[in-house]
Amino acid sequence: MCYNALIKTVLCGKVDVKEMNSKILNITNGEYFNRYFQSKFGGVAVPFCEAMMDGDTLSDIYSEAFIRLRARELNVDCETYRSKMQAYDALQDGAYSTLCLWFGKDTFCQLNLLTLLAYLEQIGYKGKVELQYINDETFEIVEQNVEIKLGAYKWIYDTVLIRKQMPSEVGVLDAKAIGLYFDYLSADGLLARLVIENADMDKMALVRLLMENSKAYGLSDLQAEKLIDVYRRG
Repeated sequence: MCYNALIKTVLCGKVDVKEMNSKILNITNGEYFNRYFQSKFGGVAVPFCEAMMDGDTLSDIYSEAFIRLRARELNVDCETYRSKMQAYDALQDGAYSTLCLWFGKDTFCQLNLLTLLAYLEQIGYKGKVELQYINDETFEIVEQNVEIKLGAYKWIYDTVLIRKQMPSEVGVLDAKAIGLYFDYLSADGLLARLVIENADMDKMALVRLLMENSKAYGLSDLQAEKLIDVYRRG
């Protein structure tokens, strides 16, 4: 039972608010939703700030080598990357018996969620983990209180993000979104073809076209520009 459900319990006088907030950590899918969550619900909430959809990674998540590689892949310095590791920092003291995760079902969110779950397995997290699936545009909860049993996600992470293969199982993850990751990487994928077939368009018009056709991928405008730079000829 995560934060939204616990609010109802508190209102019924069954749980002390301070005790509740000290044991539950909400991890959200980014800074924008995190601000919305804190303004609407309060409580302890930190964003998971990454873009695992882009660039290479390592199996040892948040190791020094991982940080150096991911900073390079995202074109930031290591200090800037570390400043965005709020979820990592919050997990270090082991104070939270329940983690409530708030993520969308697009590819961008799913790969970040996968990385977070793999990291929880890597550190041997033993508390309760629940997932709230949200609509990234409206912030509406579309699937709530999904209990996550850790155990397979490090293998899934290595399969998808290291070996670049579709796994035989995805757990609570969305299989379609994971599949679109490989489409995103492919020169024959939907987005690559859109760029190639519309290469004569103005760059910003082409960015808009990609954005309109990439909601399931969760593409950002910066990612769209990168795709254009890679696949537009001449």
